[in-house]
Amino acid sequence: MGPSTTPLIALGEVRTCLVPASATLHRAEASELLALVPGRRVLWRQRPGTLAVSPATPVGVDCDLVLPGAAPVRVVGTVAGRAVVTGGRILQSSVRTQVIRAAERRRQTWSHYLSRVGVTEVISRIGDRAETSDALIDGYLDERPSPETLDLASISERLLARLRTDPKLDQKAPMQSVTTRLRWTAKIGGTVGPKVSLRLDDELVRSAWVTVRTEADLDAAQRFCEDLAAHDWLLTVGDAAIEEADRFPASSREQLEILAAVLEHLAHLWMPGAHTPPELRGLWKDLQSEPGFSRQWNALTGQVRDRLRVAQWDLSRRLGVSTTEW
Repeated sequence: MGPSTTPLIALGEVRTCLVPASATLHRAEASELLALVPGRRVLWRQRPGTLAVSPATPVGVDCDLVLPGAAPVRVVGTVAGRAVVTGGRILQSSVRTQVIRAAERRRQTWSHYLSRVGVTEVISRIGDRAETSDALIDGYLDERPSPETLDLASISERLLARLRTDPKLDQKAPMQSVTTRLRWTAKIGGTVGPKVSLRLDDELVRSAWVTVRTEADLDAAQRFCEDLAAHDWLLTVGDAAIEEADRFPASSREQLEILAAVLEHLAHLWMPGAHTPPELRGLWKDLQSEPGFSRQWNALTGQVRDRLRVAQWDLSRRLGVSTTEW
């Protein structure tokens, strides 16, 4: 009997930023931006909010995966990269690969690997599936990479740079924002899944551990992580906007412009789970409980609205306008 073709793990990274354009991207503009593969259509969803997903593009890799406490394992195959635009405002580069055992412990021709986009094969000798899966996850998320290690960060960074500098975008974003990274892993846990754990590594980098029930759910894990990354980005940018606004005097023009941009361009994009596949939508229940995603967002947008109301009251008071006339 040959080696199992069931994936050991899936590894991915999502980079998220604001579309560098003055206007919201609608279907035609988003489809043109995301036409990464000639002749293949961009997937589009209109409701409950717009979502555009590009076709996947392959990147060939021949490198190592870190295995804590042991020699690295060699993998050969492809990483699948795609781009996502949510609500015409959030731009993401998303890359992933499923790691499987190779049928033979030798490298095949590239045509073999290109026939399975987004799959890398382990050609080193490895041990028990469950034990190896957990070790590879730890190696990807916690160990220091080397120049020979699989570098999903560089692949996602290059794809996002290509999108952000596209001449079809006018580079006139309506507000300042940062780019965040979500590194994620997914493994098959059967009745143990689905479940998720999220860690904030620093101000801009996050790590997520996802467990799914079946192999078919691994593709859904990528879409869930893109949805998770988008909402984490909204929280990060909202917090940063309030911090930036605090640098200016209360009710000043600079402060009000920063706060108003959060409501105008971001508030309506908060829809956790709206674009997550049904089989993994329940993961949002855990995130709503801890760390309490929507509680944080409601508190953030509530603070922005309250500050704008106070500024309106202050302006009316200075102009001698009664508040009953609002």
